[in-house]
Amino acid sequence: MFGHILVAIDFSDASIRALRWTAKTFPHAELTQFHAMREVKASSDVRHSLSGKVSPREAKLDAQANIEELAQHICPAAQVVVREGPPVEEIRAVAESSGANLVVLAAHEKRIWPWDRYDELAEKTCDCVDLPILIYRPTKVTGEMTVLAPLDLREGSEPVGEMAGRIAVHLGARLIVLHVLPKTFQGFLRAASSTYQTESTLRKAESSAREEALSRIPQECREEIGVQVRVARGQPVRQILDTVESEGVDLVVMGKTHVRKRTERALMGHVTGKALRSAPCAVLTVPI
Repeated sequence: MFGHILVAIDFSDASIRALRWTAKTFPHAELTQFHAMREVKASSDVRHSLSGKVSPREAKLDAQANIEELAQHICPAAQVVVREGPPVEEIRAVAESSGANLVVLAAHEKRIWPWDRYDELAEKTCDCVDLPILIYRPTKVTGEMTVLAPLDLREGSEPVGEMAGRIAVHLGARLIVLHVLPKTFQGFLRAASSTYQTESTLRKAESSAREEALSRIPQECREEIGVQVRVARGQPVRQILDTVESEGVDLVVMGKTHVRKRTERALMGHVTGKALRSAPCAVLTVPI
């Protein structure tokens, strides 16, 4: 499925669970365990009191020893990399130099505000690194796994359907493909035609979208797994989250737009960004 996977480790329980899941789910992939040491900004009196007690070199060696110990227990064959610098930039640099084709991070729930659940580092990594990024959140799998692929069917989004089909086959999961007709489209039809004509046009649009969405999943994948295609009406993020909840989805596969210049980038797109922050399950973003 993936030849080389980079797993970011910060020694939290969440990141260790993500490492265990990755090693178990992709046993034949080459793994790199990566830790980025942040630059700690402290007041002058704190720096003075710590002066000479813990050097940056000692801190790096300590982190190296800890991550090597993790590798011994979970994936002895994994490479271990510890670097100093901004985590997102270092993740991007190590992913490029190692030839990784997937980056795995754990989502951390923040407890400052009830609605502030998403880890900023994970979101920035999804936004800035031009690779598939899997944000891991554990779910209780009681039976067959379920993968959800929301598709907007625009030109260039074909890699999302291909990835969703391949990973569903790899996981032995059922696949739900979802396309949402936005309210703006429905509003335009109602303003331009009668109620009967609007409903007739919507039904034709749904039928066409269903066929197009199914065609985005590779034929060989459709032959191996069960694929359900759904076309809904309404607000895309709400429809995605409702489907995740009602179907017990374990993994959402979504597209993200990657642009290197920050002034030209729109944080992966409105729908993907909101789903990343709100979904209670793992999310895999695919560059398109």
